[in-house]
Amino acid sequence: IEGEVHCGKGPALVYGPAVHNKLLGFVQDVAEKKNIDVQLRVTSRSTGTDTDSFAYANDGCPSVLISIPLRYMHTTVEMLHKSDIENTIRLMYETLLELTPETNLSYL
Repeated sequence: IEGEVHCGKGPALVYGPAVHNKLLGFVQDVAEKKNIDVQLRVTSRSTGTDTDSFAYANDGCPSVLISIPLRYMHTTVEMLHKSDIENTIRLMYETLLELTPETNLSYL
């Protein structure tokens, strides 16, 4: 229902009500341009992350959710793949480099 996400196959990008679609598309374009593999997930309601707070607080803020795939969250045996961590950091870094004051995130 949410999409299959596997450790070792890249960061997960999430489609959902709290996620700004134009910003998500921007991140996907950066990932494609920089050859960073990403996986896609969807959520029909809350993301269960701080993304919801950013998106809905006050006037809201364009928000995107980039997740590191993992197993056994919040346990003593939580597991992540090193390349997913590295590629998530790289995707965030490259996205920040591409964003400028002229980046248009308006739906209009």
